[in-house]
Amino acid sequence: MEILGFATGPYKTNCYVLVDGEHATIIDPGMHAATHLIDYFTEHHIEPERILLTHGHIDHTRDAGILAARYRIPVYIHEADAFMLTDGSGVSPESLILFDTKNMTPIADLRFYQHEDTLDIGEMRLVIKHAPGHSPGSVMLVGDAVAFTGDVLFKGSIGRTDLADSSPADMDNTLSKQVMGLSDDLQVLPGHGATTTVRAEKRSNPFLADYA
Repeated sequence: MEILGFATGPYKTNCYVLVDGEHATIIDPGMHAATHLIDYFTEHHIEPERILLTHGHIDHTRDAGILAARYRIPVYIHEADAFMLTDGSGVSPESLILFDTKNMTPIADLRFYQHEDTLDIGEMRLVIKHAPGHSPGSVMLVGDAVAFTGDVLFKGSIGRTDLADSSPADMDNTLSKQVMGLSDDLQVLPGHGATTTVRAEKRSNPFLADYA
């Protein structure tokens, strides 16, 4: 299993690709991700099988419909964030314009995962951890060695909770239970910024200090 990642779009959102031989799983294809991914898949003769979304905000989902339509693959999200996929709801009016939400490609095959669901991708098993706060349907995708944390946990920071559908109380619960419950050995692959480890964040992230 090979994990590839790159930042894309106005907010430099991290898109990840899990490559297992001739197959791939896409995580959070933001704006302009489709062009890069299509070129890569074509060059390397890879067929994507699914798209996984850590949450519904447009900077993480903008190109999901494009890719899903081209490859006829399903898109997975927590049901609590599904409403954001139709018109980009959940972000500022300025962001809706910036991400050209009026011209989004609809998603034909939308599927929902729930807390503690599992997805097997090659030899990797991802466990879905519902982690609301930044958005009601935020999740972390947790494997044996890595955790895709979306906008729940960053290097030295956490996702903002001042958006329309955010909840500081839910984020507090998520940090104290879901994040602090992660194995120290996990590598953290966040939705924005540099990679880190759970151990490093438990030791130095100021937003986790109250839960140590």
